[in-house]
Amino acid sequence: MVGRFFGKGQSKAFEALRSWHEAGRPAACIVHGPPGSGKSTVVERFFGSITSPGTLKLVVHAGRIHGAAFEEEALAQLSEGPWPQGTPYDAHHFGVRTSLVNRIINWDGEDGQPQLLVGLIAPDTCVDWPDDPGRSVLDEPGPAARVLVAVSGSRSVAEQWAERLGFGPERVAYIPVDGFRLEEIDPQLRERLSWAAVDGPGPRAQVEALATSLRDVGAARSDMLMATVACAFAPLDATELAPLLGARVVEVTEWLNAHRDAVHAVLEGCEEGRRIRFRHEALRVAWTQANQEHVALAERRFAEAGRKLVRAWTSADTAERGAVTYLRRYAGDHLVAAGAPHADLRPLCDPRWAWPCSRDDLAARRAELARVRCTLAAPLDVSDAIEVPSEAISSVVRLAIAQGALTTLHDAWPPQTDQPDQGAWNDTERALAVALFALAERASPSICERIAGRALDLVRRTGAAWRGDGCEDGRALFAAARAASGDEAATFARWAVSATWRTEEGHDIDLARWLTAANFLPQPEAEALLQQAIERALSSARPGGALAQLATAERLGPDQALALFRAAMSLPSTSRANALAPLLPQLVSEERARAVSASFDAFLADHDEGAELHNIDACTAALLPFLGVAELRRLLDEALLTPGAVAVRFAELGAPGCTLDVIQERCGGGIFAAHPLLRAAATDGGRSLVQAAREAVAALDPAWVAAGLVRDHAAEAIQVLGLDAAVDVAERGGGGSEYTRITALVALCHAAPEPSRPEVAARAVAAYHEDQDTDGLASVVSCAPWMSVRDAARLFAMSLGEETDRVELISTLSRWGGVEQLAPLIARIGGDDALAAVADVLAGALRWSSRARAG
Repeated sequence: MVGRFFGKGQSKAFEALRSWHEAGRPAACIVHGPPGSGKSTVVERFFGSITSPGTLKLVVHAGRIHGAAFEEEALAQLSEGPWPQGTPYDAHHFGVRTSLVNRIINWDGEDGQPQLLVGLIAPDTCVDWPDDPGRSVLDEPGPAARVLVAVSGSRSVAEQWAERLGFGPERVAYIPVDGFRLEEIDPQLRERLSWAAVDGPGPRAQVEALATSLRDVGAARSDMLMATVACAFAPLDATELAPLLGARVVEVTEWLNAHRDAVHAVLEGCEEGRRIRFRHEALRVAWTQANQEHVALAERRFAEAGRKLVRAWTSADTAERGAVTYLRRYAGDHLVAAGAPHADLRPLCDPRWAWPCSRDDLAARRAELARVRCTLAAPLDVSDAIEVPSEAISSVVRLAIAQGALTTLHDAWPPQTDQPDQGAWNDTERALAVALFALAERASPSICERIAGRALDLVRRTGAAWRGDGCEDGRALFAAARAASGDEAATFARWAVSATWRTEEGHDIDLARWLTAANFLPQPEAEALLQQAIERALSSARPGGALAQLATAERLGPDQALALFRAAMSLPSTSRANALAPLLPQLVSEERARAVSASFDAFLADHDEGAELHNIDACTAALLPFLGVAELRRLLDEALLTPGAVAVRFAELGAPGCTLDVIQERCGGGIFAAHPLLRAAATDGGRSLVQAAREAVAALDPAWVAAGLVRDHAAEAIQVLGLDAAVDVAERGGGGSEYTRITALVALCHAAPEPSRPEVAARAVAAYHEDQDTDGLASVVSCAPWMSVRDAARLFAMSLGEETDRVELISTLSRWGGVEQLAPLIARIGGDDALAAVADVLAGALRWSSRARAG
């Protein structure tokens, strides 16, 4: 094996790799050295030397000259394997990145798994390899996995790449490949490799000498041909080169044949039918640096050719469509590289262009949009942004819709099927209506009417036919009922009630929607629906809990509350108390007195073994505001109830001594004491407890417990601790749960005095960005009215269609990270103009679903 190398550096590096492999550790290795020193040769021959059937070898060359100019292309090649049949985390369902991360991190060699050896050569030649170690797929190899990476540069460069790939210092070995001298190169290879020798001319001199020799022999088009190959994101054949040069294929072929010997040292693939590329990335870079004018012209030609192709596909006349393989794949990337205006990038989101011709084309379209998104979203991430153009916001929404649509198509088109499942698009109209209603809700009256009108028109045309999840259908139809009026509102409400029969959530939850619907119906119909809901609740296994759910209905009217009260009073003691708990604040005079008495008696009554379980916490919280000191003392003596709530009520009644007695005797320590102390100290009658409450909160450990308390009782925390101290408690709560820290800051933002809210909102946004989980998104978005424009714009750009390689169209519109959830951010960024602009582009979602249904 050593005899096949030239130079001691390659042989030494090869032996070092063998030793690393045999030692079995560390898990990662980075081979580094000067460009052209033979790193790829060493790595390839090392892989070839591993002949054991117990090792699975995967090696990928990254970079333009290998057809993997972008990280996604290199990862896709790794994902293709060959992986053993039955390997979990398939790329179709999990996405390429998630699939690779999970496969590599979980590769443990058990159950007959071979050892895994992954090779990644020259990621430094990719256009867009991420700097963020959090996006690495190689950072945590499993117990039976090893990772080998090769990059050009010194040891310090290799260490930077180790950090970039997420390799810890103790988990990576470094192996240098030293340069070679001219005398060490085999004579037959010297002409082609002399540029890479330490005492050779170097890549710049090599390409300049070639350019001079071509000009000397009058080789027409040589500069542009070389520049075009240098600018390409993948090797090109003559049929792809010719139109970019304004030549015929035969002319390009003749030129390549005539000058093959001259360019042989720099280009390969000049033979007819092969793809042409530079022999080494260093030579390609040297050519671009030495011929900048021609390179700039080549970039413009690529962009114009891409623009023309996209225009042809998106025009009504499709006669020009053809299998333009290279440009079809890279048109968007060349437009971005040439700095094309956003107006030229937006057509890439048009279904006439982005709808794929094949599964491979589907992957290419999704990758193209992901890269174009970075450019379209750039105006939303300006550090000193005071305002953001509405067009910038709508462009990102347009692109996210296209990404969501392609993900829908991907998920509906498994590899083993010939045609995608059209049923995947069934909920598009509902999701679009929900998104439009959310935008309308935050607009001024005139704009609201316009946007809501679009949503209502959509519901009129399609709502009766919705057959998706009953809960989601019902939610959208209730929104329509609220936006409509008269008979139309009643119609939508009836459709919503019908949708509840399809829900998977259970009748107790859905029955509350019936009472909401009754508000839109004529009185006789509303009364009948209310009675039907009550009867169903009474017939359930937990009638008290079911009636309590009904009492939580949106816009519960006095007559409805009275009907629920009468139904509750017919139930046994514990069921009655459970049903009355949410009704107590809504009842008046005589009915409230009777309800309070019945609820009080339930705590003192003996309960049958088969009776409905008494909801002590809910019933205690509901009853206490109507009790005095004497009733509290009796309950403490004779009943089982929530002692902390009783302690707080004593403080409200001006008996802080009783509060302390209850806490000390019944609540215990830690959070169980701090919780009621904080709430009690915030009451007018409990001000003497402030210092005790502060000490109890300060003593809580771990810190996230205190942060959770501040989150759950933000107003009380500000009153007792002070805003600065409360914010400090929240900020220190991230050690065990970033979600707790984030949501505590959000709660403080809402509870803080108006002038302080922008600062607390900025802290909440910063905490969210520091976290790697999106669970806190909904909470942070609620702070939108107090965010800076920059914070709102950045949060919107990064959150819309979060993880868009997995988020389908309906989610992009109406679910987590969708337009519906992010509507407050849109309103904060650009007000009515932004809301209207986004509403204008949302209709594009229907073009995708129509295209899918057309087959």
